[in-house]
Amino acid sequence: MPEKPVSPLKVGVVGCGGVAQIIHLPILKKMAEVDIVAVSDIDIRKATIIANRFKVPNIFDDIEEMFRRCELDAAFILTPNNMHLPMSLIALQRGAHLFIEKPAARTSSEAQQIAAAARKYRRHVMVGMHTRFRRDIQAMKTVIDRKILGDIFFLKSEWLQAKFQAIKQPWLLSKNIAGGGVLLDLGIQMIDTSWWLANKPQIESVKAHTQQINTGLEVEDFLSCYLKFSGNIKMDFLMSWNFPIASDRFHGEIYGSNGSINLNPYRVERIWQGKAIDATPEEFQRKRSNIFKLAYQDEIGHFINFLLGKTPELASSIDEAAAVLSITDAVYESLRTNHEIQMRPV
Repeated sequence: MPEKPVSPLKVGVVGCGGVAQIIHLPILKKMAEVDIVAVSDIDIRKATIIANRFKVPNIFDDIEEMFRRCELDAAFILTPNNMHLPMSLIALQRGAHLFIEKPAARTSSEAQQIAAAARKYRRHVMVGMHTRFRRDIQAMKTVIDRKILGDIFFLKSEWLQAKFQAIKQPWLLSKNIAGGGVLLDLGIQMIDTSWWLANKPQIESVKAHTQQINTGLEVEDFLSCYLKFSGNIKMDFLMSWNFPIASDRFHGEIYGSNGSINLNPYRVERIWQGKAIDATPEEFQRKRSNIFKLAYQDEIGHFINFLLGKTPELASSIDEAAAVLSITDAVYESLRTNHEIQMRPV
């Protein structure tokens, strides 16, 4: 294994778009264990403005030049999806550990290339799946792992963004750049988190359906899919950017042999002697604020703490991301063929 970096970690940020400006840079800037050494963006003017705002000393429009001139322990790849693979390979070859904003890549093949390079250069790669780090979802994971619900057999989730309220960056609407539409934006997080909650069972089959709401887009904006896993576990997903509802909806349900959990609102119910008993922890019986922001803080903090040796195991690794992308690949194949896709055991 590579030597653990020492604090403060010298970090470079690649890509100065909205997620860098709103999420990553403000969080990293407040961390005493991190020194943001450089930013890089093909738009040098934007990179300069962002560097000045966050007091970053080095500014580049070329990632290779950034690595030639700066010694970096880690890099955050926050670019459009089509650049994740080439940027990651450059950074890994130059010896940096990586945080890649979701999705890891456009396809499982691309993610597997990143994973192979990480093994070759003995570097760690984490993929940003912030929903795993929501504190209510982590509480769900604790309930599942303690077998409070018995054996889990069905998970259902929906992430529906209200019509005309989901404003997307133009590159997200390009199939060549993004790799897909709502599935690779919202759906991949739902699938990843549900798969993780269920302790990463082996995928067996995939069936997907879509109906375009905004017919002017080249990527899907509405999709549903039904997944079957080993252990007789089933998962059902519904996702959209342009759903005809008044406000966004983010909801999940998990069913086990002895009870269930709901997300938004958070509620745990156990079946005891033929009756449903409310087993919701008191801390989740009231509405929690800032859960979205805290999830990003915990996610980035986890990556930094792992690199510093404070956390023993890296969550949301590139290998896990490649496994989940193999599922999204199958979803798109199901849409293309209008058939259920049978998956080969890995």
